[in-house]
Amino acid sequence: MSALEFLPKSKWKEWDYNGALKKGKVSRVGKFENAEGLTLAFYTWEVPNPRGVVIFSHGHGVHATFELLNSEKPPGARTMYEGTWVHAFNQAGFSVFSMDHQGHGRSEYARGKRCYFERIENLVTDFSHFVRLARKEVGFEVPSFMLGMSMGGFVVVNAAINDDTLADGVVLLAPMLSLNKLASKGINRVLLPLLTFISMFVPTLPMAETAVNTKFPNSQREVELDPLTWPSGIKRTRARVAAEYWLGTQRIQKRMHEMNIPFIAFHGREDPMTDPESSAMLHRLAACSDKSLQWVDNVFHDLMHEKPISDEVCSSIADWMIARTAGAAPAEKAETRADKKVARNRV
Repeated sequence: MSALEFLPKSKWKEWDYNGALKKGKVSRVGKFENAEGLTLAFYTWEVPNPRGVVIFSHGHGVHATFELLNSEKPPGARTMYEGTWVHAFNQAGFSVFSMDHQGHGRSEYARGKRCYFERIENLVTDFSHFVRLARKEVGFEVPSFMLGMSMGGFVVVNAAINDDTLADGVVLLAPMLSLNKLASKGINRVLLPLLTFISMFVPTLPMAETAVNTKFPNSQREVELDPLTWPSGIKRTRARVAAEYWLGTQRIQKRMHEMNIPFIAFHGREDPMTDPESSAMLHRLAACSDKSLQWVDNVFHDLMHEKPISDEVCSSIADWMIARTAGAAPAEKAETRADKKVARNRV
């Protein structure tokens, strides 16, 4: 795995297909190579002397700038910085780093197929490496928070359990910790028992059904309009990816008691994509004492864009992170991490 390579602005143009990098006030853009030799894209929104850094993991079928930016006039291209969660976090003193997972956005794809990867553990490995690189960039003494949306929540929880010194806190948005609802949807009930077998022979075959966001049609339309997405409800999840999601969520449920990093989770009570009960299970079983679960109503799944709830969730997250950066000086936090073998965080 390589270090972060920052691109000069003269080379941004080839990636800035819709103006999001410029209009979205991205600070820096770059890439790094993962263990499989794939080039992965990343983005930063940085503030001077940050009180903390937020490292974001996006969901299935989308990408970092799509999730973190807003459209100026919905439904439209998500290129606007003002009024976004990134804007709010920057105003609160937090820098933001995010990457496109392999198979997504501007990152390269395994087998050359969009929204495809061979093993879900590869995403966890990639993201864990990126977290260490981001923390090295801002300074390990700066408090760090991993933020994961849906599939990204699965990645973050796995990363946190694998290494409880990776970050100081975790924020989860409708995390993908169980897929029982989707598994019982339509043709999925028939296909589920065959997933692993089929994925051995035609792994890239679009197969498993997902859900259309009928509650917030502008959000659905925006994911359909973006050329770098794999829209939920329109395109099916590839066989290998669906199998990895299913098996991965089964495994993580057996490891929830190993969660030691402080966290706050948000989940819609009627989320049709990821099971709310799994967030309750994590909250109940996690070993850490600093843990919180907040239920939200009148949402579909995308807690970052479904207003007005998204604004309330963002404010709660900012308050939660501020409360965990105000009580100790950076040096004191660094000493605490050292007690937990912080050497594992060094790149």
